[in-house]
Amino acid sequence: MKYSFIVMLFFLNAAFAEISCPSGERLVAECALPSKKLEKKALICYKTTQPISLTYYFKRGQNVELEVKFNELNKLKRWLDKGTYTRYLGFSRGSYAYVIGVPEEKPGAVAFIDIKKDKSLLSSTDCLANSFGDKDVEHPYIENIQDEIVRANNFEFP
Repeated sequence: MKYSFIVMLFFLNAAFAEISCPSGERLVAECALPSKKLEKKALICYKTTQPISLTYYFKRGQNVELEVKFNELNKLKRWLDKGTYTRYLGFSRGSYAYVIGVPEEKPGAVAFIDIKKDKSLLSSTDCLANSFGDKDVEHPYIENIQDEIVRANNFEFP
């Protein structure tokens, strides 16, 4: 019994160690992607203490391949689709647009990530699980977009 408790504690600690936001930052949303080789993960992390920050990371293994820092002039867009209760978090960078969709937290629901170039869908990939970050956090670098605006704009987001 004691041995199984130690093993369970080890795996629980290992699971918490997998949270990939840098020290001092908290998770807004995460998408672990299917991969045969190195783990791939898209993350949005934030910090509300000084200096405040909001950052998108795309990691392959331990390497950060893309890092986008948001600020007052370049905010992350957030939209709640009132028809599906999916929360969308997105941004544009040049001709590319990135959107992480976090559905309502219910059994079987998984987050997803869409990547577009020049408004054409390059890829849409289901994450390995739903995201359980703080997707509703109030942050000065997040701009909430009203559902009516996105619907009136042919669901164009971000």
